[in-house]
Amino acid sequence: MSEEMQRNSRHTITINKINEEAKVALKTRVISAIVGLAIIIPAVILGDWLFLAEMIAVVGIASYEIVHCAKKKYSIWLYIFSCLAMFSLTFWPMFRNLIAYGAIGDGHAYFYFDSLYISFLILVLSMFALFYIIMWDENFTVRDASFILTTGLLSALGFQCLVFIRFYPAYLMGVTDGYYNTNNTFTSMLLIIYFLIAVFSTDIGAYFTGMLFGKKKINPRISPKKTWAGFFGGLIISTVLSATFGIVLAACGYPILPIQNGISIFDLNHWYNIVILSAVIPPFATLGDFVFSAMKRYFGIKDFGKIMPGHGGVLDRTDSIIFAALVMGLFIIIVEAATFGVINPLL
Repeated sequence: MSEEMQRNSRHTITINKINEEAKVALKTRVISAIVGLAIIIPAVILGDWLFLAEMIAVVGIASYEIVHCAKKKYSIWLYIFSCLAMFSLTFWPMFRNLIAYGAIGDGHAYFYFDSLYISFLILVLSMFALFYIIMWDENFTVRDASFILTTGLLSALGFQCLVFIRFYPAYLMGVTDGYYNTNNTFTSMLLIIYFLIAVFSTDIGAYFTGMLFGKKKINPRISPKKTWAGFFGGLIISTVLSATFGIVLAACGYPILPIQNGISIFDLNHWYNIVILSAVIPPFATLGDFVFSAMKRYFGIKDFGKIMPGHGGVLDRTDSIIFAALVMGLFIIIVEAATFGVINPLL
């Protein structure tokens, strides 16, 4: 082979060959994903109590997976406590307003999800309870308490942001009896549709570009299959798709977040907010994937659960969603505070 041909071969992009095992795994993942979407899509579209009910199930399963991943025989009370703590932290905006106002406004679940809230009382009680459990459960160590507290808090806050992303547009619209008409339902679900496009296209884009073109690994110690080609492929595909989705809707008069005081932080005049958010979500979604993968490597488990064949458990499917939802929720609160002049937006 001549020297020129050798130089050209070094710069040629080769496509990886997909083996039979990968094809079978891909088929399983696709079928499982279709079933999952059939369950999720109606809740995403209709929102309100249906979405809240599915989120309650997600939080309950996730709390079990967090405690169970250490593969130790813990007291049943630890599972119950962890579940109650995660419920309280995730749905604190609703509990907070129920305490303040006494009832859910006009029978709608979204009525009180006006911002993001953290209960200092629940955090302190959770820490005290976990450390007390160390004293009378010999299988429960300081390491276990720290892991459950940190991971439970992270997951609960991420799930709270996800509920906020679905309910906040409806709250801003101020709709009550007319919520389930075509226009209101369409308008209220645009924000979470945008979010899901950003997260899922990151995952799907990274999976296929990594499978086809991936060579150099990002961090084999934590995630042996993730490559730089997959990372940048997911980043570019997600940013382009989600930004296009948000800008096109804004141009059509349907910004992904409803208009307040004549403007929206995601209207056409604020197109740069859409682009910035679209570019920020993919790296944090990938970070979430790596963080939860590191947890699995530490405990020596392949998946957190088996509820979704080919995908694992709830935490295996929501790891990137948790981090991305946290970033998007904070982005909305902070940018709205800067736009509308609100002081201390997270209090």
